[in-house]
Amino acid sequence: MNTVDQVLSCIDSLIRHPLEPERIPLDQSLYRILREAIQATEDQPPFHRSSIDGYLTHPDQNPGKVRLLPRLPGEPIPVLPLLGTALRIYTGSSLPPGAALIMQEDTRILSDQEIELLKKPSPSLVRPQGSHARKGDILLDSLSLLQPGSLALLASIGINQPKVSRLPRVAHLVTGAELVDPSAQPRTGEIRDSNSIMIRSLLLSYPANPVWHGRIGDDRRGFADSLAEALLHKPDLVLLSGGSSVGDHDHSGSVLEELGFKILIRQVAVRPGKPLILAQKGEILAFGLPGNPLSHFVCFHLFVRRALDRWVNQPERHLLHADLLPGAELKADPRETWWPCRLATQSSKFTASPLPWRDSSDLSCLAQANGLLRIPAGQEAGSPVEVLPTISW
Repeated sequence: MNTVDQVLSCIDSLIRHPLEPERIPLDQSLYRILREAIQATEDQPPFHRSSIDGYLTHPDQNPGKVRLLPRLPGEPIPVLPLLGTALRIYTGSSLPPGAALIMQEDTRILSDQEIELLKKPSPSLVRPQGSHARKGDILLDSLSLLQPGSLALLASIGINQPKVSRLPRVAHLVTGAELVDPSAQPRTGEIRDSNSIMIRSLLLSYPANPVWHGRIGDDRRGFADSLAEALLHKPDLVLLSGGSSVGDHDHSGSVLEELGFKILIRQVAVRPGKPLILAQKGEILAFGLPGNPLSHFVCFHLFVRRALDRWVNQPERHLLHADLLPGAELKADPRETWWPCRLATQSSKFTASPLPWRDSSDLSCLAQANGLLRIPAGQEAGSPVEVLPTISW
């Protein structure tokens, strides 16, 4: 059997370059990977502007009574007031060079045309032109993850079609005659399909582009026809849920070969998740994931996520070191184990609480899990432990 590291190295060797970039609307760019450095096209802010609601004065103005000036219609930048006068301004208003400002709380209105300054106006309330960035400065590096604040920054400089990594196109086929829709009432021997919603949710959260989904029973011909249909949608990645072991109804390996895929991995020494298939046809990769939900979850985060990250040029995700808290009994196993856990922070350190699970079909722990605790093959877990987060930290 291949080790986890060997499978990861195999994936890296198969995906040497990210997918081609594309330009998309800004409002569709959340959590996409930027593929170009973003420079300031002008000074930020592009002009001197006010940080307050208050009054514009000459910098040498002293406290006392001043006359209010009218704002001229269509005047983009006001003229610096003479001593003894002031001009009403608001937060974000454009200002002339050499301005001083006073907050409205530090004034007293005497009439429609006169106010009293209760303290000396200050230039420090002015946001100078170029104080945030100068024209040509790098505002966002290439390979940045576009978060809500990133999108606001791009909008502020007029970039509404950023160049980002194309999302991997993913086709997903769930297999098993015992599976029924989650909305159905299972009969004896049937179970509700939980892998479909798990995979779709994981793909959308990373994100990826799910272009096709199907569910099929254990008939080999039907399996092959469904997989052939999936390939018509030109996926970068095919995910097969179930059918990857060695039972009479496990057709993933043979059907993939029938359709021209080369099987590269058939098993991995990992618990849970041993019956894993990795196959390739041209630029298309296929994973045959074990059908049990917990194995599904583990194999997605260990292996499928690695492929998705490399396709979008996401930097490699490193394991976190955490203090092990008391919890489920962590027994040594001949295979490397990735144990669902609850990752938290305590006194500026990460902590990991192992969650109990009975077997690889046990879904109960996944509702609380936000990490996978690594237990090396043949060893018992000892603090500190390595943890692969399953959400962003």
